[in-house]
Amino acid sequence: MMHKIFSCACALLLAACAVKPAPPAPVAACPPPPVVAAPAPDGAVNELLAFQAGLRALPQAELGRALVELNRQDASAKATVRRAMLLAALRGAGDLGRAQALLDGVAQAAAPDEQRLKPLAQFLAAGYADARRQDEAADKLNQQVREAQRRNEQLNEKLEALKNIERTMSVRPAASVPK
Repeated sequence: MMHKIFSCACALLLAACAVKPAPPAPVAACPPPPVVAAPAPDGAVNELLAFQAGLRALPQAELGRALVELNRQDASAKATVRRAMLLAALRGAGDLGRAQALLDGVAQAAAPDEQRLKPLAQFLAAGYADARRQDEAADKLNQQVREAQRRNEQLNEKLEALKNIERTMSVRPAASVPK
């Protein structure tokens, strides 16, 4: 009996010494992303965005007339942005560069009415800069294609000249074989 008591006591002591698993640490919740308060849309910005959307539907001749009419108006920041949008829509030689220059002027202006158009001007200027880079890359590729076509035509001309030389060469009779 003593032996049973001793065995039970040892078992109890061993169970008491056993390491209990620690309770799981509370999972720290990820902090929510910072909330950036966007300014309420400005009426002028909304008007300019609507103007930009309407430009896509206009034919080139109508865009040109609208630009002439807009050039007669005042030089306000809103008119300058509209002028830049029209130039970019025309996509003539140098028009994107001029549109970018107009928008850079609006983006760097310090007047309060121009300050509210600054983000839009910066956004449009960046887009026009990308469009200019793409146009320049396309022009470069077109130039390479034209050069490759020119070289191809030159090689075809040389090949035809060689074929003509071959046709005009006299045919030599085959040597007779003695029997």
